[in-house]
Amino acid sequence: MKVQMSKLKLLLAGASFAVIAACSQGSDIASPGPSAPGTPPGGGGNGGGGNGGTVSCPTGFTQTGSVGDFTACEVSGQILSNLTLEAVDGVAYRINGRIDVGADIGADGNKAGGQSARLTIEPGAVVYGASGADYIVVNRGSQIETLGTATQPVIMTSQADIERRAADADDLGGSNTAEWGGLVLLGQAPINRCLSAAAAPGTVACENIVEGVTNPDAIYGGDDANDNSGILRYLQIRFAGFAINTAGNELNGITFAGIGAGTEVNHVQVHNNEDDGVEFFGGNVNVSHLVLTGNKDDSIDTDNGYQGNIQFAIVVQNDDIGDNIVEASSVAPGALPASDATISNFTFVGNRTNAFRLNTGTVGTYVNGVVDYGKECFRWQDSAGDGNTSFNAATDPSFRSVLFDCDAGVATSNSVAGVPDAAIAADSNNLLGSNSLASRLFPGPVEQGITPVDPTTLGSFFQSASYAGAFSASETETSNWASGWTFGLFPEAACPTGTADTGLELNGETICRVSGVLTDDLRLTRGNVYEISGRVDVGIDVGADGSAAGGDTAVLTIESGVTLFGDSGADYIVVNRGSQIFANGTRENPVILTSENDLTGNQVDPDTATAEWGGLVLLGQAPINRCLSGSATPGTAACENIVEGVTNPDARYGGADADDNSGALRFMQLKYAGFAINTAGNELNGITFGGIGRGTTVEYVQVHNNEDDGVEFFGGNVNVRHLVLTGNKDDSIDTDNGYQGNIQFAIVVQNADLGDNIVEASSAGNGVTPLSNATISNFTFIGNRTNAFRLNTGTVGRYLNGVVDYGKECFRFQDSAGDGVAGYSLANDPRFDSVLFDCDGGLATSNSDAAAAQGAVDQGSNNTTAVASSLTGVFVNGTAETAATVFDANALDSWFEPVTYIGAVENGSDRWWAGWSCGLEASSPC
Repeated sequence: MKVQMSKLKLLLAGASFAVIAACSQGSDIASPGPSAPGTPPGGGGNGGGGNGGTVSCPTGFTQTGSVGDFTACEVSGQILSNLTLEAVDGVAYRINGRIDVGADIGADGNKAGGQSARLTIEPGAVVYGASGADYIVVNRGSQIETLGTATQPVIMTSQADIERRAADADDLGGSNTAEWGGLVLLGQAPINRCLSAAAAPGTVACENIVEGVTNPDAIYGGDDANDNSGILRYLQIRFAGFAINTAGNELNGITFAGIGAGTEVNHVQVHNNEDDGVEFFGGNVNVSHLVLTGNKDDSIDTDNGYQGNIQFAIVVQNDDIGDNIVEASSVAPGALPASDATISNFTFVGNRTNAFRLNTGTVGTYVNGVVDYGKECFRWQDSAGDGNTSFNAATDPSFRSVLFDCDAGVATSNSVAGVPDAAIAADSNNLLGSNSLASRLFPGPVEQGITPVDPTTLGSFFQSASYAGAFSASETETSNWASGWTFGLFPEAACPTGTADTGLELNGETICRVSGVLTDDLRLTRGNVYEISGRVDVGIDVGADGSAAGGDTAVLTIESGVTLFGDSGADYIVVNRGSQIFANGTRENPVILTSENDLTGNQVDPDTATAEWGGLVLLGQAPINRCLSGSATPGTAACENIVEGVTNPDARYGGADADDNSGALRFMQLKYAGFAINTAGNELNGITFGGIGRGTTVEYVQVHNNEDDGVEFFGGNVNVRHLVLTGNKDDSIDTDNGYQGNIQFAIVVQNADLGDNIVEASSAGNGVTPLSNATISNFTFIGNRTNAFRLNTGTVGRYLNGVVDYGKECFRFQDSAGDGVAGYSLANDPRFDSVLFDCDGGLATSNSDAAAAQGAVDQGSNNTTAVASSLTGVFVNGTAETAATVFDANALDSWFEPVTYIGAVENGSDRWWAGWSCGLEASSPC
């Protein structure tokens, strides 16, 4: 074998991109960084492009001129003995007409005139056709072995493709299809659609032919479920499907006709085929790592009793071409062997006809999938499954652990009524809702939240994969099973519409500028870094009841792994009432909002750096108790307020919708913010929650080194789980204006040089409803600045299962707290249960209501001030914490997760905070 080392650049090399230096307003970034590494659009392999047809063909092959930069070496006629297409640098093999590998030996191997042969294609070899007359048929009893590798795939493509890429290496072919024939595999495995009406399906007598392939017919079928038609490994088939006859019959990219489980098929791509990407006519061949892109008809078509398995499948339709992603059929309901494919770990993306068209007796099992589709999910015909008009989980297609996100709804109007919905509802782990995919294909928090099926329980073919979708959480654009050998799957990152390309790069990523008022939805895609330029408004305020004149809603979506930065206090984000933000971070790829100084390494001292940009302001329609108008009733739609300092326009919040939904913040870091946003010196909190409702999701969020508070809740009732607050200069948690939400699992660690109170809790006044009445459970508070708790002005609240390790007093407990009466009332004042207080300065400051502070400890259940904390690693429970009696927070509100420990972190094995946050352990500095 002659290994290609450098000569396929035009087919395999990545596109090159010119870098243009430009200026960025207010930015210290003056020149682009290095080009971003990534999977080449050409699809892996070593470079080259050939020698303009000057290389000689291997012995036994005839040179027929050149194509692009390659010498063309002809393959034609019948191959009746074993033949190898060597990978020779600068050589491409021309398929001239129909190529038959072997002569059909029949269903039982005894057909007169039959002869077996094997066609072997070495890693990196290029094979091409010029028209629909050029295609390969592997007959029953014969084999094809395409022995590609992750860096040297075998490529079957068109003459036009080679010529395009010789002229322009960045030309990925657009929507071109039908430039040559395709690949037809014919086997002896069972099928259920017989050419002869007298034949019994699934037997050796049941044969059929591939439509349009004649002279001789392409006959398939038999009774050998383990039939072996060879190996397809690391193979691309591009731009095929041209009509092979005057009747207009088009070939699929790969036709699997009666192919058995003895055949190996893995790491195969079909790109821009005129007909289906792959079609399975019966048989039971198994396929792993399948990529189907831009195919004009169906991407996956199963029929005639196909019973194989497919695992790890990516389908991306072209914007301009494509029909269904899956069309699944059979002969008729009840026909055996049933068309009953099993597909696991798939990601289907498209916007053409339907994601699934199911009909004519097909069954099938679809598990661990993600469907992101611009039209309906299903065309579910009443002939599918058992052919009845009601859903039967035993006899109809079934779906388990699949996310369905289809813009036009679940099913087409001509689908059988109710059945698609019933199929989704049949498994509690199916999810109907919005996806959070990054870079089209990579899982975000929604996908990671799906409870997967263990694929190994489906059969021995399946690999363990504890996730939904084709890619795992640890895979990225440049490191995944499809990188290096596929074609056009991972396009070069570009600034999304709605942002501006600055012409600059930072750490190899393009800087895209986000600015102004967003009135259209904007998705910040992975592969770029985003500059927050000035005040960025998401939407225009729609008012407390949604009817404000001039209101306009928008959604800002931030994909996992995306970083945004600001350069000054003038740079901040405001999400107005009626609009939403989705920070779709994951543990492996959190969303990061930070400063330019942080990213460029220009901080004088990162440990104490604060106030390097503005922050994040969320404004909602949930009830508040401090009204801008003296005539408004607290908790009603008339009660609104504004965030101090955010003007022109004012940042208004409040309303009467406790379930208001401002989006989701998941796995997000916000660092070094809080710079004064105006000349009056008003500083933003890291995150301001202004009237945010419990329809909003906030989990796994960190605010680090903010100049003002870490998080502040102005009314509303948003719930927060897994909160990390580190190094914030004012209060870490500030609650006011009637905040009534829940917080569970909160780590607060103050900086030795920065910080005020850990908690400051206030309200509009004593007895003003809705009360400021937060419930915080499973918290660990570490610090040595002012106080652990400052409680005042009518605040109530419940504090449960906590550990307080503080260098000064635990409390500044003002007599204005709770009911505003000196002394302690368990019913009306802030309440503590199962909290270990270890404060070096004593229980309360000298200006506290000492009786109230002591009463809070004594009258609550299982509190202690007599036990020293035994925390390890700063915030991980030790023996003292483990011995504490736990309060059942779930009994107060079912939102709380049941726990058997106090504090935020149960033990050294409890690492919910790790991997996505920074600064909590030496291996993950901020």
